[in-house]
Amino acid sequence: MLRIVLALFAAASQWQSIPLPFTLATSEGARKHLPATMPGGIAVFDYDGDGLLDLFFPNGADLPSGRKTSPRQNNILLHNMGGFRFEDRTSTAKLAGAGYDFAALAADYDNDGRVDLLVCGLRGVTLYRNYGNGVFEDVTATSGIDNRGRWSTGGVWLDYDRDGDLDLFLVNYVRWDPATEPPCKVEGLADFCHPRYFEPDANALFRNEGGGRFRDVSIESGIAAHKGKGMAAASADFDLDGYPDIFVTNDRVLNFFFRNLGNGRFEERALEWGVAAPASGNPPSAMGVDAQDYDHDGRFDLIYTALRDETFPLYRNRGSDFEETGLPTKLDLLTRPMAGWGIAFADLDNDGWRDIAAARSDVLSITGPRGATAREPLSWFRSTASAKRFEATPALPVPPQMYRGIVAADMNNDGCLDLVATALQAPVRILRNTCRGNWLKIAATKTGVRVRVGDQWGHTSTSVGYASSCACPLHFGLGDAATVDVELFEPGAEPRRFPSTKANQTLVP
Repeated sequence: MLRIVLALFAAASQWQSIPLPFTLATSEGARKHLPATMPGGIAVFDYDGDGLLDLFFPNGADLPSGRKTSPRQNNILLHNMGGFRFEDRTSTAKLAGAGYDFAALAADYDNDGRVDLLVCGLRGVTLYRNYGNGVFEDVTATSGIDNRGRWSTGGVWLDYDRDGDLDLFLVNYVRWDPATEPPCKVEGLADFCHPRYFEPDANALFRNEGGGRFRDVSIESGIAAHKGKGMAAASADFDLDGYPDIFVTNDRVLNFFFRNLGNGRFEERALEWGVAAPASGNPPSAMGVDAQDYDHDGRFDLIYTALRDETFPLYRNRGSDFEETGLPTKLDLLTRPMAGWGIAFADLDNDGWRDIAAARSDVLSITGPRGATAREPLSWFRSTASAKRFEATPALPVPPQMYRGIVAADMNNDGCLDLVATALQAPVRILRNTCRGNWLKIAATKTGVRVRVGDQWGHTSTSVGYASSCACPLHFGLGDAATVDVELFEPGAEPRRFPSTKANQTLVP
């Protein structure tokens, strides 16, 4: 018993909460327009190449117009000055934005060595090219990326055709028109409407043609044939055939699993692969999603958040389908009373096993009849040895809020993954992690690269959780190991091996 108490105390004391100078504006009013409950994305990336990860936060705007009219609604870029000090560089970088924005996708789409940014909004998306002098340029009009006024809540950069440059998959939510949005009530008081009151919409796929130009291939690829109520996407080579596939969470309708056929087309196989809905058959309010290998078998697994009594479903990849493992791993029991948005696989104690970090809260308004329980804390579910089960740690040292986005990233280069989290109408917070144990980071620049570190596996992708992205090195906890064998598997290329790599460094292959 004493050992358990000491372990719980150590877990609680390894975190320091640091508020940042940005409060997420939602424009929630008496009318309860649906977009007001949906913002909160995060982009973590080193925009200026100084070796420190910077932060970008999309922000809300007036409703129902969807236009920014106040500086407090600006999107914000925070430059990492070291020592958990940040400076607002939004104006210099020209990233304030003009509309109601939800998500941010960071990646180097033009292969110039600088990380660019795509921002997803209520009535379109904006592509910003990073010119390397601290300034971004809005190149949406010349890029060919046109989301046709649809409401995008996120997406993922991936090289679906393996031609060496990044293509763009956009997740679209529902068709929202303030003129036809019904007034909704919960227990007699105004609140946000259930998604059943809104028509579904199709996602979109844009092929990178080079030279900064993209072409809409949503129809010819098969993506446009399936309408859903998309919340988030994760891409990985789930069947290990060399081509990246796409999983999409949908809100109260069946999820999508787009299997890449390798010929420019995708087939939707969520039912066959066992991820369309949990075993109950009832589609949950599927929210944020992450894909990594939590059990060290070399195949990439899935987890996504949902609302209370729906659990946070965990799926183990068996190679040709997925099996639900929430019951045997105890995660169903732990998460059933919770509501969640952002989610991330992350080894937060460097013991060599990926844990789960979750940003929690209800979808309903804090001013509604269920507002007293709408706010929830952040959660850390620690993976035990061999990933047979997860256990709850003490509550992380932040107040309950309406949390939305969460990203795990090493913000001070000390080898521990810190947590960055957003909450509606509340300051952004960093949870500084003072963990123990050795570690290794892999700074692979291309997406879709599989990496083996000892008996652990990872893959490079910038998309994570809800409306968020992390263009960050892959992080592996090593426990007490001082050296480890590393292999990199890039589609279409011979494996690269780095035997007896020393711990506590960033490997640049």
